Formats: sequence, C-alpha cells, structure tokens
Amino acid sequence: MVKVIIKGGVWKNTEDEILKAAIMKYGKNQWSRIASLLHRKSAKQCKARWQEWLDPRIKKTEWSREEDEKLLHLSKLMPTQWRTIAPLVGRTAAQCLERYEQLLNEAQRKVDGVDEDDEEEDAKDAKRLKAGEIDPAPESRPARPDPIDMDEDELEMLSEARARLANTKGKKAKRKARERQLSDARRLSTLQRRRELRAAGIDVGTSDYKQKKKHDYIDYNEAIPFERKVPLGFHDPSDDRYDKEEAILKAKFKEPVKDEATARKEDRKKLAKRKADEVPDTIFKKPNEIKRSKLVLPSPQISDNEVAEIVKIGRLNEGINEMRDGGAASELLTDYAESSRRAMSTRTMRTPATGADTIRKEAETILALQHTECPLKGGENTYLEDINLKTVLPQHQISATPNTLLKNFGATPSNNAGLSSVRSIVPPTPGAATPGFSVLRDGLSLNRESDLSFDIKSALKQLPKPKNDFQLEIPTDEDAEDEEVGDGIDTDAVEDEAEVDERRKKLIQLKQADLNKRRSVVYQRSLLIPSKVVSSAFKVKPTEEAILMAENLIKKEMEAMIRWDVTGQIPSNFDVTTTSDQMAIAGEMIKQESHEMLNYDQEMEWAMNLCHSELIQSNGKFTRISNLNRKDQMEALTAELNMLHKQIATLGKVVAKMDKKIQIKMKGYYVVAESNRKKLEEKRVQKEKYLQQTVAFKRLAAHEVESGKRRIGKLEEDINIVRTKEIEFQKTYDELSHRKWELENGK
Repeated sequence: MVKVIIKGGVWKNTEDEILKAAIMKYGKNQWSRIASLLHRKSAKQCKARWQEWLDPRIKKTEWSREEDEKLLHLSKLMPTQWRTIAPLVGRTAAQCLERYEQLLNEAQRKVDGVDEDDEEEDAKDAKRLKAGEIDPAPESRPARPDPIDMDEDELEMLSEARARLANTKGKKAKRKARERQLSDARRLSTLQRRRELRAAGIDVGTSDYKQKKKHDYIDYNEAIPFERKVPLGFHDPSDDRYDKEEAILKAKFKEPVKDEATARKEDRKKLAKRKADEVPDTIFKKPNEIKRSKLVLPSPQISDNEVAEIVKIGRLNEGINEMRDGGAASELLTDYAESSRRAMSTRTMRTPATGADTIRKEAETILALQHTECPLKGGENTYLEDINLKTVLPQHQISATPNTLLKNFGATPSNNAGLSSVRSIVPPTPGAATPGFSVLRDGLSLNRESDLSFDIKSALKQLPKPKNDFQLEIPTDEDAEDEEVGDGIDTDAVEDEAEVDERRKKLIQLKQADLNKRRSVVYQRSLLIPSKVVSSAFKVKPTEEAILMAENLIKKEMEAMIRWDVTGQIPSNFDVTTTSDQMAIAGEMIKQESHEMLNYDQEMEWAMNLCHSELIQSNGKFTRISNLNRKDQMEALTAELNMLHKQIATLGKVVAKMDKKIQIKMKGYYVVAESNRKKLEEKRVQKEKYLQQTVAFKRLAAHEVESGKRRIGKLEEDINIVRTKEIEFQKTYDELSHRKWELENGK
C-alpha cells in the first residue's frame, strides 16, 4: 500500500531552514517551486509560514499599551477583519487575534473576580492543546527541534533540497552566468571606448564628467600641477622656502593613499565572491534612514489676555509700593507679589494622573457588545462607556503640566499659615481652597480667627470613625516575666517601648544560652550530628543491679540528648527543671571521681601496643599474625601493602590536583614575585653601584681639595717670583733710563 502524506502540521527546524534558503534563491513569488522542496508542505502553507513567522520584519516582542489600545479600538470599528487591522497595528493577523482573545479573557476574569494566580493557570491550560486536537494555526508557532534519528523521508528531503539549492551547473544557472559575462564584457568595452575617446581629446558622455571624477583628478591640459600661486601685494616670503624636516614629518604622519589598482582588485574579488555565493544585492544596500518626526508641542496654557492681566496685577502692586511714604501706616501694606513668588518656590505642582485604565474599559465595552440581547427582544440597551467611532486611532488623554503662574494668582485663600500644628496632624479639607496652594491675600492676618475655628472643625471632621471592636487576650508567660522584672520600677513612670523590647530580648537570649549549656557537647562544639536516632542502641535491660540500673539511666539520658540534637525539639522525658548550679556541681563531682579512679596502667598500654602490632586483617577479620601460616601471612601483608599503596596513590593524586590548582591560582603571584625579585636585585646592584660611585667621588673630592691647595700654593709662589722679578726689572729699567738721559744731556 502506498504511503499517503497529508501536507500540513507542525513546522520543524529543518523545514524552516530549507524555506529560508529557498526564498533567498527563488524570491517571494515562486511559492510552488519553493513548496516542491518541502514534501509535507503546500505552497499556501509556505507563504503563510513566511508571512506569519519567518519574515524578519515581524515583531515578536511584548505588546505595548499603545498597541493594545489601537487593537481594541480597531476591532470595534472593523470586527473580525484581522487582515486589515494587522498592518495598522504593526503585527500579524494571528498575533492580533491571539492578543485580542487574551485581553477579552483577562477582562472577563476580572469581572468574575478570579485571582491572578488562577488566571495565569487557566490561561496556560487554555493555550495547551488536548490529546487528539490539531493546532489550527501551526504557521504562527515556533519550530519543533529536529530529532537525533530523523526519518528516511526527512533525510531524503534534506539531501534533495541541499542538492537543488546548491545546483549551479543547470541550464538556467549556465544561462544566467553567460548573461552576466556578456553584460560585464559590454560594460568593459564601453568603458574602454570612452577612455580612448577622452585620451584623444573628445569628451564623451555627460558634460560634468570632470566634476564627477575624484577630487584628486588633475587635467594637465588646463592646470599646472603642484602650482603654488603667489599672493597679491606684500607678503612674507619665508613660507616659500622649502623645509626638508617639515616635509619629512608630514610624509611620515600622512595617511597612506590607497592604490587604485589594489582597490579595483579588492572590488573584483568581493563581486566574484558575492556571485559565487548568490547573495542578493539587497543585503548590501544601505537601509532607508528613518526621518526625524516633527516636534509636536501642546497648545499654550496661558493666553495673551491672561498674560496681560498678570502684568497688570504686577504693575498695580508696584504702584501701591511706590505710594509708601515711610510712615507708620505704610507698614500695614504687604507685598503680594513676594507672597506669590514664595508660594511658587515652596510648592511644586504635580502632573495629574492620566485617568482610568483605558485598555480594561475597551475590553469591557467589547465584551458588553458581544453579550447584547437581540433587538427584537426589547428592553434597555447595554450601557457602554464613551465609545469613540470618529477616528481610526484611539483617543489619548493628554497630561498637561500644571500652570503655576496662573494658578497662584487665581488661587482661593486657604487655611491660615500660622496654624502649623493643626496642619501637621490632619490634612486640610479639599474643598477649602484650590488644591496645593497656601494663602496669597492675607498679609494683614484678617482671617486668622475665622481660619482658626475652620481648621479645628475640619481637623475634627477628618478624625476616623470609632470602631467598637474589642478582643480580650490572656497574658503569656513572657508578659508575666516582664511584670515580675518590672516590679522594682516606678509604676507611675511610663517606660519606653524600646527598653522593654531590649529587656525582653536579653531574657530570651539568657534562656537560650542556659538551654544550650544543657545540650550535648557535640552540639556545643558544632560537630557532626547523626541524621537519625537508632533506638535499638539504647535498649534498656530490666535488672535490679545498681550498676546496670545506672547504665540504663545513662542510656535514657543519652537517647534524649541525641534526639534533641537530631530533631531540634526538647524531648518530653527530658528534665528541664535542673538548674545550672546543679549541673555545675554534678560536673565537679564527676571530674573529681574520674581523677581519683584514673591510674596509669603500664601493662594495659603494653597490651594495646602488642595488639596493634600483632593484629592483621585476614579473610575479613582481624587475627594475630602468629596464628597464620607462611602463605596466609604473605597474602595478608601483601594485601596491607597494596592497601597502603592505594592510599599513597590516592593521596598523591589529591596532592597533585591541589598543587595544580595552587599553580593555576598562584601563577600570577609567582610571576609578580619573580618580577619584583628581579627589580629588587636590579635596585640592589644599582644601589651598590651608586654607593661605590659615592665613595669614589668623595675620595676624588678630598683629593681635589688637597691638590687644589697645592696648586694654589704653587701659583702663589710663582706670583711672588714674578713680582720680585718685576721689581728687579723696574729697577734695572729705571737705572738704564736714567743713564740714557745722562748720556743724552752730556752730549
């Protein structure tokens, strides 16, 4: 029998991927060809899947308040026309229908008074399909993951789709490639012809060809390359000089110019890769930029006439202030402009609330329209709230910012500013004045007495109504203890509640500390506590011997304490009345008796050491090694040796793992420590070098001082010799000059 495949059903991940790849190759119009790749889907289902789920333009985010309002409003104007409503809302038709039903269900549950938790559970149950039901809209649902072991039909479909989508050797592909080659050859020949004509001096093509060229294009027939025009008039000729260093710096820091041939080669590679991958050109196009919307401002809150009135009031106040003559009567006048400014500075206006929940009202209105009776039956019409059917878009309540200037001048006088104590306790009556404003026209305190009585009456009206609900409570043990503790306190004085709470906490802490002292030492030292109590270990044996009776009592006490540790509750058979003093006395008695009975037994220690050295495990029990034969001794010792080897290996692995972790965690510290050690070594060597240089320079300075002294002494001796010789030469010169004069006069 031939297997019949019914097309439809849930979409799978492989089918989605095949559909997207087919749309990239065949486009969004050849749905029959696309459906031929999917054996279980028709062309209509493929188109619906793309339009309802796979299209990247579909919004899958949460619904906003504006979208909900628009959806409910359009559903009243165009009932059941979801294909028309969907593009106006910006969602798909299936999304609009699902959201519409969800909003109506929420409104119906609120009317019925269902809790939110029950509402969520009911919504989940409603969305969940029952056994045997078929999803009416599988195209708008997420894809089902592919199983690890796919059917043969699915594998065959996948391989066939892969082969057909990757086929670039068919007749159509060859024809397309041939057309691309012809178009490229035609473009290159046209470009070559234009270049040859332009090289011959014939301009071909557009007249603004030279302007369309790159900015670095130079026409050598019209312009002089690298020309520097001489400025007119007198100018500084230093700029005309060629600075070689400056030119080298500019060449170094200038961005390298990309070679045109290299750029063209890269473009060819990109184009070839794009054609080989058969990627559409729309991916590489820039998306359309979203234009900025116009600025829409609200209408002005103050008209020109109101502004003129405010200016007049201000001028009138200024004129009254100018009339003051400085006398005693002028002090009775007050500056109301200053009071208005003070009111504006101290009180901040608040933006009013936007009103009721419009989405809930719209949903309730639609529910009321759906549940209306037949007109032929008669009776009253269903009450509907504010149905707006004039425009496609819903009406939004515009929240205007409060006008502080106009409100302050038009405010009704409120309660007196002097009664701060009454206002701090009870809020003012809303009807007494314009909300949010204080007195602006009572500078002379003329309304103080009337405002006083009015404030008291309004404060009394604001008091809550009496409630005659009384409940009697029996005092607890803690209250009784608090009363006992507070007997010494003066009853006339009212004690602070914080002190009472502190005292109660201290009493609770003392009780808890006393109880913890009575618990086991294991609990007090925070050691491991057993998970359950084994009652068989504390079984009491009936006897009349004193020692066994004492042992039974100890077992009962041990069981009670262990049960207390495990369960955390005080057992019923545990004696809590024992005081801490009695426990301390019992502890001292046990310690004293144990010290008296404790004697060092050397023979017992020798026996224990002997047992420890002679006992060995053999056949699952401990026996003396001397009782075993040679073979059993060797096997027991070998087993013990192997066990020790295993323990050593296990510990070695643990140590290696810990060492590895330490190496990983401390590697950075090791590197830092090594670098710091190297730096420290360099600093030490440098310090020794500097110390040696310092010693050398100090010795050199001392030698220089000594040699300087010697040189100075030698120079002084030379100077003295020169001076004596100069004196002698002067005397000789004087004698010779005198003799010359005598000889000249003797002639």
